[in-house]
Amino acid sequence: MGPLYLNLCPGWCFTTNISQHKNGRIIVGWDPDAFEVNIISMSPQLVHCHVTAKPSGNKFYCTFIYGYSNKKGRESLWMDLCSLATMISSAWVIMGDFNAIMAIEDRIGSTSKLWGDIIPGPTNKMVQLECSLEFRVLANNQWEDTFPSAEAAYLPEEELDHCPMILSCYKTVQQKKPFRFYNMWIHSDKFMPLIETNWKKDVHGCHMFRVLQRLKWIKVELKILNKSGFDVVEATDINTHAELLVAQNALHAALGDSQLATEEKEANAAYQQAHQNYLSFLPQTAKLKWLELGDENSRLFHLSIKQRRKQNKINSIHDQEVNWVQSSDGVQNAFTQFYTTLFGVTMENRTAVKTIVIDQGARLNEDHLAILRAPID
Repeated sequence: MGPLYLNLCPGWCFTTNISQHKNGRIIVGWDPDAFEVNIISMSPQLVHCHVTAKPSGNKFYCTFIYGYSNKKGRESLWMDLCSLATMISSAWVIMGDFNAIMAIEDRIGSTSKLWGDIIPGPTNKMVQLECSLEFRVLANNQWEDTFPSAEAAYLPEEELDHCPMILSCYKTVQQKKPFRFYNMWIHSDKFMPLIETNWKKDVHGCHMFRVLQRLKWIKVELKILNKSGFDVVEATDINTHAELLVAQNALHAALGDSQLATEEKEANAAYQQAHQNYLSFLPQTAKLKWLELGDENSRLFHLSIKQRRKQNKINSIHDQEVNWVQSSDGVQNAFTQFYTTLFGVTMENRTAVKTIVIDQGARLNEDHLAILRAPID
């Protein structure tokens, strides 16, 4: 360990599981200025520790894995992980070389033991951030809540027999969201008057321009409507439910009070409307089919929304010069440069559109124009 201390990472702290296996199998190093690491337990196949990121103060459990190459030896690894899962209820990430595959299509060469054949059932649900055959990074939901923009990237193995892996946690950058129509808006009393008022406004121009201008006006009004209570549908659902419980408890304490009965009825109506908006919002946001049987699937859709947002986020990419870009502005510039090169270059000696060719195709007749000009009910 001496050369490692002096040459590779001077000033860092190191630990190894040499006490559990001859020569040691896992080495963990960290910068004490950036992290505070407490080693909790170790075995020949794992090192389990608690990590505190000093700049942010975020705390999480981290388990480094290097599994045995034979399935009999890995059984103790699965038991250790199951034991740890029963004791951890906060953020937890697992990473390393498991020497085991999760799906049969990952197998290359000889037969391998599948994870599902070894672990009877998960006690702490883990989400796979990224994998490269046996090399994997797994995290639970609490860890993803703490680091929503985490990303695992694998480097070329080159002369090594392992692929180096980098786990990066990017800052969450708030960007302008595209407009989306939510079905819950139609339950508002202001919805139809809003549509009718804007659709009756006079617009000068061609028919398509009139339609687009009215849609723009409606979009602005819908954004204002959304801020009047629909932008916090989950909080409204929780608050109205709490108010309903308070009203019901008060009514149960004084069954003959007509005023309390009226308040309970109003609270129930408010909760039913808020809950209907919330249940309409979830499946539309997650873009999944709402299950007809069972409970209201709230947890399912919350998890799917988080996973979808994570998949749609690009934190790092290779630009056209094959440079690895990891900053938010760098990723945007890489996309801009690529599509500018692809579509944004003016074509020299471009052939003009020939009207004689256009005239030979189908055109809109008066019946078609009458349909497009028809008023919208």
